[in-house]
Amino acid sequence: MSSPPTPVTHLADRTVAVSGALQGSGVLLTDRLVLTCAHVVKTGSVLIAHPALPGRIRATVTWIDYRLDVALLEATEPVSAVPPARLGVLDTREAIPGCEITGFPRVQRYGGGLRKRLEVDQYTVTVLPMAGRVRDLLVCDLDGPPAARPDDEPPALSGLSGGPLFAGDILLGIARQVPQQREGRRVECVPLGPVLAAEPFVQAYRRTGALLREERVHGNFPRDLRYEAGYAQALGVAYRRTKIFGLDELSRHDSEWDLDTAYLSLEAQAQAKDRSAPAPPLPQRIDTLLTDRPRVLLRGEAGAGKTTLLWWLAAHASAHTLDDDLAPLNGLVPFVVPLRTLQARGGGFPSPAELSGTAGLVVDAAPEGWAGRVLESGRALLLVDGLDEVPPEDREQAHDWLSQLLRRYPETRCVATVRPLAVEPDWLRSEGFAELRLLPMRNEDIQAFVASWHRAARLSEEDDADRLDELERDLARQFDPHAP
Repeated sequence: MSSPPTPVTHLADRTVAVSGALQGSGVLLTDRLVLTCAHVVKTGSVLIAHPALPGRIRATVTWIDYRLDVALLEATEPVSAVPPARLGVLDTREAIPGCEITGFPRVQRYGGGLRKRLEVDQYTVTVLPMAGRVRDLLVCDLDGPPAARPDDEPPALSGLSGGPLFAGDILLGIARQVPQQREGRRVECVPLGPVLAAEPFVQAYRRTGALLREERVHGNFPRDLRYEAGYAQALGVAYRRTKIFGLDELSRHDSEWDLDTAYLSLEAQAQAKDRSAPAPPLPQRIDTLLTDRPRVLLRGEAGAGKTTLLWWLAAHASAHTLDDDLAPLNGLVPFVVPLRTLQARGGGFPSPAELSGTAGLVVDAAPEGWAGRVLESGRALLLVDGLDEVPPEDREQAHDWLSQLLRRYPETRCVATVRPLAVEPDWLRSEGFAELRLLPMRNEDIQAFVASWHRAARLSEEDDADRLDELERDLARQFDPHAP
């Protein structure tokens, strides 16, 4: 992959200053769409500012609702290269600590002007789901409220209107006002629920091509957030190295590589949609083929790289470091299901609660119900390795397990691997799976692989060229069973 990894998006990267009828704040839902308060923009020209930009960008109001006090703006050009925001709705009566409101109140504007010195401010809050329920508001208690100001001066948080309320990296709403009766200790916010239900918002959002997905945020959110960070680290430890089998002359140290060194984007061929077509589809790189296929059955010979691909996807999706075609997978939570290992243990097919333990990661036990909440939110990346490792008499049971899991959680992305003839064609077609066939490595792929090994092993130019030639022949035999 040629382009740099996609960086993790921090809350401040999404927060913008909005200049309309008033000076306020807003949040980037996509690189162009900004959600803010209706009372900030009202009508007329709107300008968007971001600390990373040298100037301000014009925006138009695509939807405004004064009853909800929300407005959706569309900038004339990208404001910041952020992926679509995670959009959440509270599904709990429990208070949720550790949330954040970010924005650009007046106290954070320095040096004579919005454009010259713009710095985001952030406030940690506890969301109180019951406190604003009758008025359809989200009410937050500030952990450290600002000091009171004289009556003849603007409130300390003036300009925070439209600033996003986050639980982790999930957007729950936007700040609307600070009630005077609470001495600046509370912030009332517009929740996302009614915004996401408004048809004009839905239409405007979908025109961007982004998937509109609503996540349910439960009372155990802080525990889930901490666990997901540890789980992602455990995936990196488990799947950042791989072993190249079949090269007997290499020591254990030499045959174990960093996965980024060993991984190559191999070619695959899609199954023709029309079996009567005169020619099969042309081969493409597997990264490209996975982009618009949320469920894939990947067929390939032993040693073709199926397992390495799943490991690579798991390590990078959890670390937010996929780029180009696979960038939409960043932030998904991978569940790796190695069927060979499960069969060797004599275990059955995992339930949702057991998915986080199937790969044997060195990580604490998950909070109760965590995997189910990930699946329910549509953030799961299910990686099922080795359907051919299931005994033939049990493969119908494997089909039923996978089918029921994906029907219960229909937004789950899935890649399953199998040897070419282990299951019949269209074995998972009823569950929306596209079939891909992993092709043997081409000569140029093998040469690139050898070059990577050469760099990883730090061989000098004086090393015997015959050793590299022999390695190349071994790799050809390893990855292409028909090679001489």
